Amino acid sequence: KTLGDEMVKALEEATTEESEAIANFESLVAAKQKELSSLQQQIEERMERIGTIGVEVAETGEDLENTKETLAEDQKFQAELAEGCKTKEAEWEEVKKARAEETVALAETIKVLNDDDALEIFKKALPA
Repeated sequence: KTLGDEMVKALEEATTEESEAIANFESLVAAKQKELSSLQQQIEERMERIGTIGVEVAETGEDLENTKETLAEDQKFQAELAEGCKTKEAEWEEVKKARAEETVALAETIKVLNDDDALEIFKKALPA
């Protein structure tokens, strides 16, 4: 009896230990699966973020190229404007000089016309 009882008791203990080990294993598997799921989600989020950042980098590169092209065009336009301004300034100086000469000529003409000699010439030219 004792040997049979010991074997039954040993079987029960082994079965209990095995049941506990199976429960622990299943708990561990469930925890690892949950951890795996969490890690897979993190990987997917990071891959998505990497893709988004890649798109942003490409767009930023295109923006940079567009900005460089616009800058070059603006600098060319600025140079053209500067050249145009120089031309207009030179033209304006010529106009001012011509106006000054015309003003001097008009002043001299008025002076001549207001002179007493001019008055006598007008009196002779016009019959009274």
